[in-house]
Amino acid sequence: TIANYLGAVEPIISLQKSGLKPLIFVADLHAMTDYEPDVISKHIREVVADYLALGIDPNETNIFVQSQIASNVTILMNLLARHMSVSELLRVPTLKDKLKANASPETANALLLLYPVMMAADILLQRAEQIPVGEDQLAHLEVIREIARRFNAKYGDVFPIPKAYQIKSLRILSLKGDGKMSKSSPQGAIFLTDDPEEAAKKIKKAQTAVEGQMSDSLQSHILIAKGLSDKAENIQRIDDLIEAHMQGKAVMGEFKELMAEIVKNFLIKFQQKRAEITRDPDYITGILESGAKIAKENADETLNLALKAMGSEIRI
Repeated sequence: TIANYLGAVEPIISLQKSGLKPLIFVADLHAMTDYEPDVISKHIREVVADYLALGIDPNETNIFVQSQIASNVTILMNLLARHMSVSELLRVPTLKDKLKANASPETANALLLLYPVMMAADILLQRAEQIPVGEDQLAHLEVIREIARRFNAKYGDVFPIPKAYQIKSLRILSLKGDGKMSKSSPQGAIFLTDDPEEAAKKIKKAQTAVEGQMSDSLQSHILIAKGLSDKAENIQRIDDLIEAHMQGKAVMGEFKELMAEIVKNFLIKFQQKRAEITRDPDYITGILESGAKIAKENADETLNLALKAMGSEIRI
């Protein structure tokens, strides 16, 4: 959805512009917590195409697939799991929330329990020092920091202790005003695959606010309209309309027309660029091979450092 773009992808584009060179991956091994491998495999290249069409520059960001370094991830995950207890993992807030919503410790698969440890392996293998995260992932990052501290205390300073490069949390609501924008409520969500005209129709039915008042829904719509606009004049027009609205004027129809136009233009550009990218399958293959080479070099070096520090004769 456009909420995923604004919350997760746009911040990476900002990192690119700042001169940093992010390393991102498609988390296909993590996805096996919820999906069958054959389903996951069908969508890997689709995710990469989305990243590229949304503005991730492969010259500025290294992109790879998690399973391209699966052996490294699996080995380090096993080594790191020794430094966390089952009871500690069960207390991870995000895990507790998911268990409350969908399962119980008696029925949940063990991959769910080990999710934070695999995340630690992903991050520590690359010896990452800054991790771009939203507020909802801070608890996971603290688990990773604790695992790294415990490993280092026992075996020496192998891993940098990663810090949060915190991204401003955006709460993008459903157009219908019933919770967060989600694929589970398609009429309230704008998908990247939506026909632009259909997306505009959804927006024109969106919940806003009565004259003179600000609502959570309207605030969310402002974030969307400003976040997707590529024209300074549109940003100014949004500000003018909201000022008029707060003065009690009936301008929400005009605001939704402008928002619909901005979203339509964004979707048209994205879908055209994506179509161009997917015409040449070798293009994505080359990007993933290049990213995997860097990720694998980092992972081999780190894993060998960890094994040596532990006194193991195993080398990768």
